[in-house]
Amino acid sequence: MKVKWKKIKYFGFRHPKLLKMIALGAFTLAVAFILLVINALPVNLPAIQQKTSDSETIKWVDFDVPYSLLEKTMYMDIETYETENHLNWIELLAYLGAKYGGNFKNYKEKDLKALVERLNQGEPIEIIAKDLKLYNYYKEAYTAVLGGFLGEFMIQVPVDSKEQGNAINSENAETNESGTETDGNVMWQSKYGLKAFSPIAQGYWYNDFDDFGAGRSYGYNRKHFGHDLMIGIGTPIIAVESGIVEATGWNQYGGWRIGIRSFDKKRYYYYAHLRKDRPYAADLYVGKAVKAGDVIGYSGRTGYSVKENVNNIDTPHLHIGMQLIFDESLKDSPNQIWVDMYAITRLLSKNKSPVFQSEETKEYYRKYQFSEPSYYLENNPDKESKEKASAALLASAAPEGSIPLPIIMYHGIMKNNSINSKFFVSEKTFENDLKYLQENHYTPIHIKDLIHYVDQGTPLPEHPVIITFDDGYYNNYLYAYPLLKKYNMKAVISIIGNVTDKSSEINDNNAQYSYLTWDQLREMADSGLIEIQNHTYDMHENNGRGRQGSLKKQGESEEDYAQALQADVGMLQSKITEMTGQTPTAFTYPFGFVKDNSKSILLEDIGFRATLTCYERINYVTRDPDSLYRLKRILRPPGSSSEEFFRTIAPAHTLP
Repeated sequence: MKVKWKKIKYFGFRHPKLLKMIALGAFTLAVAFILLVINALPVNLPAIQQKTSDSETIKWVDFDVPYSLLEKTMYMDIETYETENHLNWIELLAYLGAKYGGNFKNYKEKDLKALVERLNQGEPIEIIAKDLKLYNYYKEAYTAVLGGFLGEFMIQVPVDSKEQGNAINSENAETNESGTETDGNVMWQSKYGLKAFSPIAQGYWYNDFDDFGAGRSYGYNRKHFGHDLMIGIGTPIIAVESGIVEATGWNQYGGWRIGIRSFDKKRYYYYAHLRKDRPYAADLYVGKAVKAGDVIGYSGRTGYSVKENVNNIDTPHLHIGMQLIFDESLKDSPNQIWVDMYAITRLLSKNKSPVFQSEETKEYYRKYQFSEPSYYLENNPDKESKEKASAALLASAAPEGSIPLPIIMYHGIMKNNSINSKFFVSEKTFENDLKYLQENHYTPIHIKDLIHYVDQGTPLPEHPVIITFDDGYYNNYLYAYPLLKKYNMKAVISIIGNVTDKSSEINDNNAQYSYLTWDQLREMADSGLIEIQNHTYDMHENNGRGRQGSLKKQGESEEDYAQALQADVGMLQSKITEMTGQTPTAFTYPFGFVKDNSKSILLEDIGFRATLTCYERINYVTRDPDSLYRLKRILRPPGSSSEEFFRTIAPAHTLP
């Protein structure tokens, strides 16, 4: 039987209904694929793009460094600090990140060993990484994540147990043996190490797992951009890093929460699901500056409700998140950058803040005070934040029997603000500062007054202060010296020898760029108001081509370094003595660069009794001669009134 096939037009390829079905199916598949991709990403698609040039803002950071490598590189950094070849952990991690494209599943220990070997041979990291196109990206990104974790700090420790406090610190930590009373005898220790704290107080335990990016369904389907630590209700919550409180109050997702911005403005820490009824530390408020290790609140299970103060979270826990901010306009945008805190939280657990409970108020407080230098405050454009940050960092309990001593650091004084520099202030500003000191009963003193106090017990005035000028600019003589005479106030000028010699030869008295001459220095020294100190003869250079200030050069032996430092500084010592009749008793470190290998040379071989740094803290002077070593100074920048500036000192130095 012959079968005749009949063409059915309905299934023809060009049939309108079939074309419509195909188009609809293709569109549905495309939408489903896009939604699948978006759902797998923590942010909108544009946010995953790495920057393609150094001038472009970073849009996304996938911080996937495992805990073991974080720990290993951190110890490398700490153990090599103040050595000739300091291994910076962020640079090590950035190199490896660039090498692996951020995928640390490819990590091999031999790669780290090879990198360290080249660095120990004196090769700069910039040369080693020159062929890694994304090295600068990873360095900037990882600095944003880890930039506030390691550094120099001071912390109180029990006199009978120096092991308390920060468990991760350099071996050559210096100790101020003077103690004070805070729940027993304690003393201050200067350290380098992990200065960020676990968000959970010491003595409290938690359970966790890596839940970053897990799904959440309350309100809408979304990703979990944080890390949950399961703990009991009422556990004291600790500030991971020093910063400004930017947010408190109720959030329907996070319940009672706290947002704290680091002082360098790169990191925003988010603490959520705090305790019902009493979520915060008693003195916490928006705008307050807190220090790393402070108690800021208490854990709970609030949240998942539009209504305030509701416990809708099943399991008590702390949600801790870290948001990176490279562009302020993106802080509250859909393209926020959040970091997986799982490995970081484990690392921070090595440094837990001890706390105690007040019997009267039942509030918890940190047990041991903490202070850190304000390295990143100078370039903070937010004046209010800078003042609060300075106040928090400078405030610390004074050792018993010590004398609070602020040292103010100036450089140049101009008739007006014609020079745009953080190191120059106007003549009017300087005079207002002197008026403020006088009206508030400060008494400027010299370094020799400190030495007399230490050696002989000669009393210091009730509220001493030291006014210092670095480098020896001619404008110190032109503008500052007449005002010091007008108010009968003492000051210290640390000069650079070679520029003083040159200035004396050419005698070019220009207020903007000239330096003091020997004749001008002699005149000021003879007045009894000005004390001349040593700022090196010819080591005030930091151009990246040789020695950094008075530090030891790479590859330079200890013996050669000692000879070079003694020759340079000794030359200026002799010159100042010959030309002014004063013999300097203090050494001012160029650029504030300090290493311990210079201490014996400066104090024992040359005979200085004091050294001046650029660490911005209040000093606490005792009869111990070591209290005059590494004296801290507070830079006086332009742009703030005298009252605003000196308010940063008030927490540690209460005015009458």
